[in-house]
Amino acid sequence: MYNISIGKRTFIVLFCAITILFSMLFLVSDLMYINSYRELENQNVAQSVDRVSDVLSSKLDALSTLCYDWAAWDETYKFAQVQNQDYIERNLNNRESFSSINLNLFLIVNPSGQVVFSKAIDHTYSKEINLPADFLASLSNSRLISNSNPQVQTSGVVLLSGSPLLVAAKPILTSAAEGPSAGTLILGYFLDSQTINYIVKTTGLSFTMLTPDDTNFPADVKAAIKSSDNSNANFIQIVDNNSIAGYKLFNDLHGHPAFVLRVDMPRQIYTEGQKTLTYLNISLLLMSIAFFFVFVFIVNKTVLNRMTALSESVNSIGSEGNVSKRVSIPGKDELSTLADNINGMLGSIEKSQTEIRGQKEFIDRVLATIPNAVLVIDNSQNIRLANTALNAMFGLEAGSLKGKTIRDITALNDLSFEAAKFISGKSSEYRTDLHYRGDGFRKTFTVTFNRMKEEALFLIIFTDITLEMDRQDRFYLTDRLASVGEMASGIAHELNNPLSSIVGLSELLSEERLPDSIREDVVTINSEALRAAGVVKSMLSFAHKHPSAKQTIQINHVIEDVLKLRAYHWRINNITVECNFDPDLPNIMADYFQMQQVFLDIIMNAEQSMMESHGKGTLKITSEKVDDMVKLSFSDDGLGIAPQNIKHIFDPFFTTKEVGSGTGLGLSICYGIVTSHGGRINVHSEIGYGATFVIELPVHQRPVKEIQDGE
Repeated sequence: MYNISIGKRTFIVLFCAITILFSMLFLVSDLMYINSYRELENQNVAQSVDRVSDVLSSKLDALSTLCYDWAAWDETYKFAQVQNQDYIERNLNNRESFSSINLNLFLIVNPSGQVVFSKAIDHTYSKEINLPADFLASLSNSRLISNSNPQVQTSGVVLLSGSPLLVAAKPILTSAAEGPSAGTLILGYFLDSQTINYIVKTTGLSFTMLTPDDTNFPADVKAAIKSSDNSNANFIQIVDNNSIAGYKLFNDLHGHPAFVLRVDMPRQIYTEGQKTLTYLNISLLLMSIAFFFVFVFIVNKTVLNRMTALSESVNSIGSEGNVSKRVSIPGKDELSTLADNINGMLGSIEKSQTEIRGQKEFIDRVLATIPNAVLVIDNSQNIRLANTALNAMFGLEAGSLKGKTIRDITALNDLSFEAAKFISGKSSEYRTDLHYRGDGFRKTFTVTFNRMKEEALFLIIFTDITLEMDRQDRFYLTDRLASVGEMASGIAHELNNPLSSIVGLSELLSEERLPDSIREDVVTINSEALRAAGVVKSMLSFAHKHPSAKQTIQINHVIEDVLKLRAYHWRINNITVECNFDPDLPNIMADYFQMQQVFLDIIMNAEQSMMESHGKGTLKITSEKVDDMVKLSFSDDGLGIAPQNIKHIFDPFFTTKEVGSGTGLGLSICYGIVTSHGGRINVHSEIGYGATFVIELPVHQRPVKEIQDGE
């Protein structure tokens, strides 16, 4: 981790201090200003609600005054007693009369509670309407006609079918305001759209009237209004960032909630407050930035300039790795003395690096000339050094091992366990053999581990012994084939004569008149003797060195002839064959029938493996020319061959089949035929993924002895 310079630390501390200081200032100013603007906004909304409420109150007062004028009038008093028609014709006979006194409802009730006269006008449509039924039904229990004091006037709100009505009631008296009362005069004024438009024009405010049961009524405001004992209380609610609403409850004559007045207003005060606060915050931020840079400039100019120059010089030398450079700090103080000390240290490092560079070049030249692969690791198996031979041996790119461990390299995975065992042990040297396999890659190494003088480093040397192991295996297999062939020849000759007698006598007996049970036994003896004779014949074929009738043949044609022989078998067993033959494959010198025997044996083994695996399968056969060899591949998707069986697959009499299902000589004979043609036969397999037999035959035939000697 890199250390932070003093200059940077100074700047960071200063920046953090200024940030914390002004962040607190911003926070306090936000809280103070925003709360003030919100209180001012709430006051403005409350005043607006009161303005609309005052307009409604003035309408109710005007209605009360009008009701008083009409109720304390001799003509009205007389009409309430005798119901003279001329009163109606002179005062209440047309809509213009109602419109002139701005009324929607005119009602006279006698002292017995009976309606003497009633009339209702809808000024919106300029037509007479029926008196609301719910209003008439509520008169008997209403405070409008139950007042016993003739001098008292009643006014308020009545809720009719969800629509509010302003009403005023006054006992009917003479013009001198004397009684007894002739009944009650009730005047009403609907709070309809026409009235609302009038109030909107008067106040310049947008408002609506909601009943407590209105679905658009906010639940929280409804609960607050219902829980309040003060019907004149105002409630304010923020709708969104751009609007706010004020609410006020109006009760009816009986003290029950009638409607709620809602006034909607834009949040101009709050918006302007936010803008002002934003300008303030920006100003403070700009002031903070200006203060920071001015302070930094002063500190850098007066205190940190020389320290920064020294730090940059040292960092430049470190980043470039050029220890021949020197730092220069003018003056005669602690910083200049430190610069001189650094220059002395750089001189010593430069001298040491020159010596180390020479040693490294010498070691690199030695490692480059060593044919063996060399690897140096530490206690954690980190790769510290690898020579060119190691990269070439495992097909790695130069420099690809830098900064990696043995476990990170797929080709070296098997080495990790052996390395861990050696590192944890106490021995100074350890040797083992490791085998590596891949696609077209098979190597055997002798790996030698050495503990270097520095206990944290370990030297690993790889010696490729693949060719020596292959040559040893071929000689071993050839010797075994020779010895087994001699033994098989002797056994075959010893068994052939008695088997011939058994076959001949059993055939003669089968022609005699015998009971059926005995005849079946004789036939069985004959068939088993013939099968044993076939085994003996195979042993003789394996043991004897038959001369090859070699001629120029096209190997693709040999494979095609074998495929024709097995076509019916594949058709009934759902086996698919995919062929990819090189049409330009050159001719080779080979025995046609021996090659046919090799291909037939390999194909039949593949068929049996696929049928045992999943009752069907796909066999892929390819032919191609690789260098001076014809390469033939037979790949199946059967059971595969276990790793422990692969090295014995070409041994005589080695078989994984059940007793009686195979002699174990087929692949041995194939091996003998291919090698007698100067070729090679190999197998690659993985359990569960099938097997691939690869046969390589030379294009230009050489004598077998030369091939063996050359290998």
